[in-house]
Order: sequence, then structure tokens, then C-alpha cells
Amino acid sequence: MNRVSTCDLLLQQHERDPFLKRLVTGDETWILYQNVHRKCTWSKNNRPSTVAKPGLHPKKVLLSIWWDWKGVVYYELLPQGAIINSAKYCN
Repeated sequence: MNRVSTCDLLLQQHERDPFLKRLVTGDETWILYQNVHRKCTWSKNNRPSTVAKPGLHPKKVLLSIWWDWKGVVYYELLPQGAIINSAKYCN
């Protein structure tokens, strides 16, 4: 009796009907970014120098990305505080 593994069965089915190529998957992740603001100050040499403004609160956006076997299908950057609900997924 020849035993066929589940993996072999899935591969055989995929050869008949490439169902894996129809799959689309997605994920979300928070991305931190920082806009550096600089202000000009004068030094002893009468030359301007720049001083970075310290970031008090990190800024972040939500990256929602969808892909298939070929690559990225769709992505969207949502601002902090945005809500992902069923309407957003359907769009």
C-alpha cells in the first residue's frame, strides 16, 4: 500500500488547478518616522550652524499591505489614530 502525504496531495492538486496563485494575503504594521526640524543658530565664528530639534513624541503611520504570488497588490499608509474596519477592508 502506497501512502501519499498531505503535502503531495496539495502539490498534485496545485498542478491540476494552480489555486495557490489565486491567494491574496495581507498584513499591517506600524512604521515610526521622524521629521527632523532644524533651526539656525549663530556660533562664535559668525557662521550659522544647525541644531536638531529633539523629538518629543514619535510619529507613526500604519502600513496596510496586500500581496499575491507576483508581488504587492495594494498598500496604504494610514495616519495615527485611523481605524481599520470592514469598510476599509472592502475598499
